[in-house]
Amino acid sequence: MKKNTFLEQSRRDNTHEVLITPHKRSAVWGLSYKRSAVWGIAILLMAVAFLMAACTKPEKKELAGSWRWTVTTGGIAGVWYTPESEGFEAEILFKGNSFTFYKDGEKVTSGTYHIDYDVDETLYTNKGDKDEPFYSWFNIRFRLTESQHQKIAEATNGKISLGTPSKFFATISYSEEEGQVFSMCEDGMFDGFCYTFVKK
Repeated sequence: MKKNTFLEQSRRDNTHEVLITPHKRSAVWGLSYKRSAVWGIAILLMAVAFLMAACTKPEKKELAGSWRWTVTTGGIAGVWYTPESEGFEAEILFKGNSFTFYKDGEKVTSGTYHIDYDVDETLYTNKGDKDEPFYSWFNIRFRLTESQHQKIAEATNGKISLGTPSKFFATISYSEEEGQVFSMCEDGMFDGFCYTFVKK
């Protein structure tokens, strides 16, 4: 007959029943530990995914896609330039952190951009509630070399400029006539220009 270990005998004496051996118990603990570790990793990954989603700027999601230039306004003279008055079409394609500028369907140049929020939080009105269209105020910065800036200015005869300044005060709003509207104005310049695009 197999003798009980000292620990088993102690447990028998205290509880009046035979308990599993330490060896068997450690095996169970090992299995529980592995399951706990798997669940812990799963929860951690879900938390990271949630934080990444929470940090994703809704404006970047709304900007994604192609935007057709409709008008340039402003300046000291209060100009009003349109594709019809200037005889060319222009378009910006946003994808991820990059953008590409086109004139009459031909690529002019591409670069990256950044969205930041050093604007008054009270200016935010709606982030896309079920019953209302998306509407937001934010700052957008285009990262362009002087050469890239010149390419856009030359291609559009100076009617669109994304390099000087590189920072624009922007809005994404909704128009019943045109749909989604993206407008950006030269930040901090009272006589600067504003460029308006509608989503294709």
